[in-house]
Amino acid sequence: MRKAISCAALIGVAALVSLPGAASAQQSCTPRPPADTNNETPAIFELRRQFLNPWFMPIAYHSIDSFFETQQVPRGDRSEPLSRAERPLDFSYQFDGRTIPADQMFDRTFTNALMIVKDGRIVYENYRNFTDPRSHFLSMSMAKSITSILIGIAIDHGAIRSLDDQITRYVPELKGSAYDGVTIRDAIDMKSGVDRSDSDQLKPGTVTAQRREDILVRNAIPVVCEALMVGRKAEPGKTFDYSTLNTTVLGWVLERAVKQPLARYTSEMLWQPLGAEASAFWIMDGKGPDAHPFNGLGFNATMRDYARLGLMMLNQGKANGRQIVSARWVEESTGGSHAPTSPGAKMGYQHFWWTIPGQSAYLAIGLAGQIIYVDPATRTVIVKLSYVPLDNKTAMPETMAFLQAASKWARN
Repeated sequence: MRKAISCAALIGVAALVSLPGAASAQQSCTPRPPADTNNETPAIFELRRQFLNPWFMPIAYHSIDSFFETQQVPRGDRSEPLSRAERPLDFSYQFDGRTIPADQMFDRTFTNALMIVKDGRIVYENYRNFTDPRSHFLSMSMAKSITSILIGIAIDHGAIRSLDDQITRYVPELKGSAYDGVTIRDAIDMKSGVDRSDSDQLKPGTVTAQRREDILVRNAIPVVCEALMVGRKAEPGKTFDYSTLNTTVLGWVLERAVKQPLARYTSEMLWQPLGAEASAFWIMDGKGPDAHPFNGLGFNATMRDYARLGLMMLNQGKANGRQIVSARWVEESTGGSHAPTSPGAKMGYQHFWWTIPGQSAYLAIGLAGQIIYVDPATRTVIVKLSYVPLDNKTAMPETMAFLQAASKWARN
């Protein structure tokens, strides 16, 4: 088993490793000065601690830039409007032995906003809880699927040679860590074997919970530094184990490979050619040149622009007449034949996208019910932005029932 190594151990590596456009190991992983030097107060730290609480999520998830550092992802000069053919939600769905009218889904599944797009036209759009078309909604783990698109673009352009490259080819500071011997493919399919599951962060009093406090709340340690603090519990490439840290590491790989900050790359290679109607932003782990994005959970965009992402995927990587990411990458990431993540599981996982075995539909899913649902069979894209309490066990199954009924809903 690989042992965790300390951030301080990297200081000696910093003199040996220096890549163009990338922060040194010392910059990346040396603990920072106290956060109050950035004029952050205990009240801000408490807001960050509480943003997963159900009483705060309905507001926090569309105002995250009020209490986190951010970095803008500028839109381009032109945005093509989405065409419209709106109609009422005149259908129902089946759940738990009941037939439920579609419009009852909103309160039942804690919905902030919903958009349904059929054949490229908006047929339904609704905003709640003080949101509107200008609101920027937190992606949570939908950001992983956006990171996947960016990795596909980097592969298309030759900045990343192959998914089978070792991560240490791009981030040599990780030699000797639990990520030594892990490929990009292992990490993007959540099979790194690293001993760090997302659920561990929510257990009070644990080492992992303290890391969350230091990294996410206080910004005292760069987010990439966590990759040097964990051990290994399984052989790479063998066992599915969902961990946002894998996405964080691949964000680090991306920045090294393309030799520019992730926000700039997202803007130039995705957001501008997509024709987004509003600039987006990433949550950052601090200020200054050594800040890194929380690219596994921290993208923020309008609902219409999330729908544009779904439409680009539906159209095999094309938007505005331009091939943004290759059709090969879209197919490899989202093909519906992928096996379940484990025996008895209902969904598969490939390249940071969730798939439904036996169906064409696939999803970007974020904690608390953030969803981009794409169904090539019915030419449907659905964006649902929510605030589902973490202890709720029924909202997600009911949401899936709603999404599948909405996908089959008549298009004319």
